[in-house]
Amino acid sequence: MAGLTKKKYDIHFYTKIVEKFVQTGECAKTLYGETEDPLLLYLLAIMNNPSIRVLVLGDEVRARIFYDITTQFVWQFLEQEKFQMQRAQSELGEMESALNWIKEKRDGWQALLRKIKDDYRENAFDEPFYEHMFGDKDKQHDSTVWEKMLKDWEDSFHQKQQEQKEKNLDIKKDFLEKKLKTSLNKIPEYLEEHQVDKEEFYQAWSMMNGLWNTIDFENIRKIVKLQKEYPELLKVANRMGRIADDEGSKQVYVTEGSAYKLAHSQKSDILGVTIGNDLNALLPSELLYYADNELQDVFMLKYFTQKLQTFRYKSEIMQPSRRLEVKSAVLKGPMIVCLDTSGSMTGKPEKMANSLLIKLIEIAELQNRECFLISFSVSTKTIDIRRDRLKLMEFFSHPFSGDTDATQMLKDTFRMLDENRYMNADVLLISDYRIPECKPELLEQMSVHREKGTRFYGLQIGIAPNEWTEHFDHIYRVEYHVDRKY
Repeated sequence: MAGLTKKKYDIHFYTKIVEKFVQTGECAKTLYGETEDPLLLYLLAIMNNPSIRVLVLGDEVRARIFYDITTQFVWQFLEQEKFQMQRAQSELGEMESALNWIKEKRDGWQALLRKIKDDYRENAFDEPFYEHMFGDKDKQHDSTVWEKMLKDWEDSFHQKQQEQKEKNLDIKKDFLEKKLKTSLNKIPEYLEEHQVDKEEFYQAWSMMNGLWNTIDFENIRKIVKLQKEYPELLKVANRMGRIADDEGSKQVYVTEGSAYKLAHSQKSDILGVTIGNDLNALLPSELLYYADNELQDVFMLKYFTQKLQTFRYKSEIMQPSRRLEVKSAVLKGPMIVCLDTSGSMTGKPEKMANSLLIKLIEIAELQNRECFLISFSVSTKTIDIRRDRLKLMEFFSHPFSGDTDATQMLKDTFRMLDENRYMNADVLLISDYRIPECKPELLEQMSVHREKGTRFYGLQIGIAPNEWTEHFDHIYRVEYHVDRKY
């Protein structure tokens, strides 16, 4: 039956609307008269609220807070709506099958009309009209009458769904608005008072599911700070993010991903030199670092620690949120992180691994890539760490323990890689590499996947002998000193 289900917007549609708003200040006012979708109308109303616009559009941190809280609200609302639609699927099936009734039409119409009347007495279904029509035996087999009845049933169904959606939204509106008001004011104040670095905030905030409290924030921030103490963590993250060769001083490309164009300020605009990570204002000498393959890691370290030499220009006051222009390129595959959670990784190695995971989630969000964690010791567990932060936070709360066996971890990884949608993946094995080498057939499978374009990287925490090197594209190593605090 045509038209049983009307067009529905998915999470990507709503997030694109919010993303465009925080980046440009634009929101589709024309949609006000073109849509009846209550969620979209509500988002447009929020984005056109003058007080929201003043706070969000002039501040990069507030823009990020608004984006995260709003898109999480949308996701939760759509999940609830999906559940309600699953409950309604049986009724949609009844509508479909009713058109195919032949013999049942004479005997089944009374029961069907009673059901529709009971379910839609508030939705203007004209049950007396159809009772009168089907009282005529000739009309019981008239397909025109049946099709009209089913169309009215369908309209009543969608009207009821729409009313339920509006009711659910009304219940949640107050909570979202209070949350936005509190977060957009209190969080920036806290960051300024405690001199919190933006990169540290973004990573720690991304783990908090939009629920701000200073205790959890500082605990996560403490883990994030390890990236400055151990720069190799950032090198690994950048490699997994495929931040690679550029093609000249005015372009920076992410291999098989997004292409970023840089717009440089005019010479007459320059006041002096400072340090930071504004790619629009780099000194030519810093671009030379990026152009040299051997010095790229130095460039990236300076970028993430905001130590790049940049021009200071007059127009920065007028353009406080200069951004890279992004063009889509070849789709990247997922990032799959295999983390050794055996007892030998307890303490600082565990904290370093968690810090790297948080950074990889931030990269996955920016590049719109899937990101999975396969934890392993004597058994394995897989978590979609970009989508399910609650499970990840629960994972962080459990201490590492047990022996190490990589066999099942590799099998789980290969099973994921064998699915077409996981092509061009980047796989990372984090461990102290006190792992017995696996069976030759499993190592052979690694070679097969590498030939297909999958990249295998490693992070070795500690100085144990490593017999896995030849099977990876590259293995990074971090040495550390035992610290009683960990």
